[in-house]
This record gives sequence, C-alpha cells and structure tokens, in this order.
Amino acid sequence: MWYNSNGDKRLINIEKVGRALTSLGIDQYVIRTDVIIDTEEKFNDAFRKVVGVDENENAIEESDPSKFGVTWSQVKAEMDKL
Repeated sequence: MWYNSNGDKRLINIEKVGRALTSLGIDQYVIRTDVIIDTEEKFNDAFRKVVGVDENENAIEESDPSKFGVTWSQVKAEMDKL
C-alpha cells in the first residue's frame, strides 16, 4: 500500500487510481505526479501506458490518451466505487 504514517493524501490518491486501473484491467503503466489526480488533465499528464521495452530493456511509454486503453471518466467512476 502507498500510505505512509503522515497520511500523505497524494500517495493515497495514487494508490486509489492504481486500484481503479487494476479493476479496469489496466496493468502495464506508470504514474508520475506530485499533485492529487482529480481531473482529466492531471490524469493525462501523469499516466503513461507501457507498450513495450526497447533494446536496453527500458519501458516504452505511450503518452497519447487515445491509446491508453482507458479514459479518466472510466478511472474516476471506478474510483468512486472503491
């Protein structure tokens, strides 16, 4: 779990986004942010779909939201259920 003893709301938010993504069948991704993800713009800025690896075994990340396989609306709806 991404919760720390200080109750860092940002980390709790990232963990909840992660659980929502898992529930939606999205399992190859990275999230990089220093803000709470609560809008489509923040989600699209933070989320990257991992689509493969290069010759040095570094992740190849997709930044085009139309290729994420999930939308902020779907993630938010799933988060609301959790």
